[in-house]
Amino acid sequence: MNRKLFPLCLVLLLAACCLTGRAAPQLNDLQIQVVLSPNGDARITETRYMEIDLEGTECYIVVGNLNGSEVRDLQVSDEKGNKFENIGSWDVDRTRIEKTNQCGIVTTSSGYELCWGLGDTGSRVYTTTYTVTNLLRAYSDADGFNYMFAAENLSPRPDHVRVTIVPAASAADSLAAAGGKGVWLNVENTGVWAFRYRGDVQVENGSIVAETSEPFSSGSALIVMARFDKGLFSPAVTESGSFEQVRERAFENSDYLSVGISERSAKEDFYLMLLIIFIFLMPPLLIGLYIYYVWKSRKQVQKDLLWYRDIPANGNLQWGNEVINAYKYFSPNYKNLLSASVLKLMNLGAIGIETGMNRKGKVVQQFVIHPLKDADRQPKLLRQIHNIFRLAAGDDAILEPKELKKWMKRSENQDLTDDFLQTLHTKRSISNLKNQLDEVRQLFGLKKFLKEFSLIDERHVNEVSLWKDYMIYAALFGIADQVVKDMKNINPEFFKMDQVAQQMADDFTLPAIQTAFLSGTSKAERLKAQREARASGRGGSSSWSGGGGFSGGGSGGGVR
Repeated sequence: MNRKLFPLCLVLLLAACCLTGRAAPQLNDLQIQVVLSPNGDARITETRYMEIDLEGTECYIVVGNLNGSEVRDLQVSDEKGNKFENIGSWDVDRTRIEKTNQCGIVTTSSGYELCWGLGDTGSRVYTTTYTVTNLLRAYSDADGFNYMFAAENLSPRPDHVRVTIVPAASAADSLAAAGGKGVWLNVENTGVWAFRYRGDVQVENGSIVAETSEPFSSGSALIVMARFDKGLFSPAVTESGSFEQVRERAFENSDYLSVGISERSAKEDFYLMLLIIFIFLMPPLLIGLYIYYVWKSRKQVQKDLLWYRDIPANGNLQWGNEVINAYKYFSPNYKNLLSASVLKLMNLGAIGIETGMNRKGKVVQQFVIHPLKDADRQPKLLRQIHNIFRLAAGDDAILEPKELKKWMKRSENQDLTDDFLQTLHTKRSISNLKNQLDEVRQLFGLKKFLKEFSLIDERHVNEVSLWKDYMIYAALFGIADQVVKDMKNINPEFFKMDQVAQQMADDFTLPAIQTAFLSGTSKAERLKAQREARASGRGGSSSWSGGGGFSGGGSGGGVR
């Protein structure tokens, strides 16, 4: 090739690539509004914000898997307000000019294709409106649907999709009659789930809103499943079976938890309504009775309470935390139990603070994980905490605060963290402790002893041997700083002679790990609560997989 022509050819090649890259039509945004009538029909309006070039002659929407439903009343308009002529049966083989400002329907073996002519090139906005009959159906336990609003294999793939589902004005009147003036859809009467896209689904401001957080990719679609309490709508079609069966099928291969939906009889609903009324009318009395009961029980335990110098209940920290929470008025605490458990593991030699060199070559104090001796004899909670620390630390067995927090929030560790949280959040009522009053008084006697530690003049040898256990229980009671300070004032040599005690009282490394552990646990608790709420239909992120048994949608659609 002539060297003088090479730069020109390169420029032409780049220009051709740019033109090719811009040649394909684009779907920048797809807005879908669904208006549900009381009888279950849905009036669907799809607005497409597109870039149209010379490719193709028409745009079309695939609506299949209708299970007896029909599509009616197709209307199409553009950004100029031009209303397209509905010619009924549609011939896909006509030219682009022949299809301009026209729309129609192709009936297929699986449903329908809703078609309209592309017309002019450039930035276009197409608004397509149609009715799907009986989209919402009645089941034995609820009314609902599982419907694909944006089909798979759309071409072009949309950059953004938002589906808004609202009750029609007549349905809103029914909602108001069922639940009071101004009542629309809310998380109490509506459950929502979504599948096959990256994004979320919520019930907000009386509507269901499903929205993508990233462009459609290969395999993307948008399925919304919704459940409504009986009485909100009056679907014309009743399906055999329950909505719970629909939900379970949709959940298969999804990342939703399997959380059952309770089925209540009318009689149970009546009693539940009475209970709700009672709760709303009598809260001061109920709260007052509860506070009085706890106050009386605490007074009984504290009466003539003496110091207790030994370790109660064979050192069962979890039992001790259950007792502390039982005798609190409100807000059970588990953070002190976590801190005490970390100290317990240090006392057992399973974790320790050791001098080492970090990645930058600086000598620092490091949190090192060691094997847990006689692990099968240790409480389950201790084993779980040690296992989390071990896995988070990795092959070098050195646990850094950042490593711990990252490990606890990773989705692949969800099962382990959920099991740990289930073990952590044990509860025990005061009534269940009636036969253990001696042990309960011993626990509170130990707390009294530790709070008044500085008042004691003499230290017996056997008592000093318990000091590390005292530090553990001081953490459980939330008074560790005060107790350690008192110990150092009374016997500073103890912390110089006992390396483990010195590590347990460390003022730098240990708090950093404990803070990271508490933060990671709190985050795991929030994520678990979000997953449970999401699975129960209160909204949240969509599931990329699942959604089986859906109606509507299918495969295809777009420009052709």
